[in-house]
Amino acid sequence: MKGIVKTQLQRWLSGGGKVVILCIGSEIRTDDNLGPVLAEKLKQTVPKDVTVINAGTSPENYTGVIRRLAPTHVLLVDTAEMGLTPGESRLVKADEIEGLAISTHAPPLGVIAKYLSATTQAKIALLAVQPRSLEFGEGLTDDLKNAVNVIAEALIEVLTKRHDQIGH
Repeated sequence: MKGIVKTQLQRWLSGGGKVVILCIGSEIRTDDNLGPVLAEKLKQTVPKDVTVINAGTSPENYTGVIRRLAPTHVLLVDTAEMGLTPGESRLVKADEIEGLAISTHAPPLGVIAKYLSATTQAKIALLAVQPRSLEFGEGLTDDLKNAVNVIAEALIEVLTKRHDQIGH
């Protein structure tokens, strides 16, 4: 899994400047907590030109902040029902987000992605992760704990390498 995600992220982030990672999820719905857990893992380890936001269940509340940051890339991270193995992830382009079953947020992420694309001119994508459980409860399942570690490692590696290549 790590190789595919890492390659997709490298390709998507190429030529970029300022990056925003908008981590989405509910801390009280088991695997939906992926976004907030990932945000905490990334905050102290990404390069300075990367902003990590823990949006919880209200990503729409951060659109103004994101616009002011004027990023070239906005990566949304959330769980989505895709019929995959729990913990498996896919990089989904902005225009494909609407077809995914992401039910814990209103407005839908597809609407937020379109709005951010129109107002920032940034490249927008969703790193979607297949949950095992979205039941009420605290703590990620083992599949998603592993996925958080793999995703964090891949993002840190790709962002650091990209950062070094563009000479910051």
